[in-house]
Amino acid sequence: MTTFPLFHLPLVAMEHVLCMMNPCELIDLSGVSTRVHRTVASFSRTKSKFQVVIAFTEERRISISVGDECWTLRWTEKKSEVDKNVSETNQFSKHLPKILMGAYNYIKDVLKCQLHLVYFHLDSFPNQNKLITDWLGVQAIDNIKIGNVDEETNDDLKYLGSNITVKEKFMLTTSDYKDDFQMEIPTMSSEILITNSRFINFEQFLRLKNPHIAFFRSLVTDQELNKFLKSWMACKSHLSLEAFEINVSGPEAMEIIMDLPHEETADENAEETFKKKFNNPVVENWFDIKRCDGNVATVGFRYDKHRFFMLTR
Repeated sequence: MTTFPLFHLPLVAMEHVLCMMNPCELIDLSGVSTRVHRTVASFSRTKSKFQVVIAFTEERRISISVGDECWTLRWTEKKSEVDKNVSETNQFSKHLPKILMGAYNYIKDVLKCQLHLVYFHLDSFPNQNKLITDWLGVQAIDNIKIGNVDEETNDDLKYLGSNITVKEKFMLTTSDYKDDFQMEIPTMSSEILITNSRFINFEQFLRLKNPHIAFFRSLVTDQELNKFLKSWMACKSHLSLEAFEINVSGPEAMEIIMDLPHEETADENAEETFKKKFNNPVVENWFDIKRCDGNVATVGFRYDKHRFFMLTR
């Protein structure tokens, strides 16, 4: 077999060749020797453009993407599950969480990439949730999506919320909680989305500092939302808030919520701005409220879905 003297090439030529290699090829190349590993890692430090998605779910996968291209490494427990798709590499292990974590550690060392998104289903590896959480707690995570269907993992969820840092979006899609369940929400995340937020009471809501907040199935009342708006107008809470949406009781909610100084918005672009931010909400009327420092927010109500929207500007 003919060999190619890659590491005898001038630096510019060698980097040109490495630029043409996909992430799986770079990872394979790095395993040739310690010297090659250092060379690939040094190249990636200045040229890295890869994003990584890791799934602690039934999918058990790590995906590496750049632009529109994606390469996936998938782990399965049964040989019958092997997928011969050329873009995937399948491995077999009964210690899948540790294997996933070790694989990402190696990929990160070689490609100098960022952990763009984590999928974590607490029901997939219930006996190892703490191990996974402790590992996630020392990672730089851009986005995370957490799910479970069993309230028996509520303690694991509470531990997770108190021990991870998420830079961009924190998504919680759990379906059920114990009656007395409470957990902390990472306040460093720029955006939080919670599909079942009934565990968040008004006091905890007022403490949140996230710029973007979306609640579904919330138990926060219309009267409490009125108090929240008055608190915002008085510069007492949510000073960093940029966008907010929440479910409300019904068509009559707006009269209770908007029992405060407001006026119909003069912003001709309000509808278009809200469509981009809130996925095309059908809102008939927009109102402006003003904070004591002069900042303005526009609010609206979607009658068919009973949702309240707020956007600061």
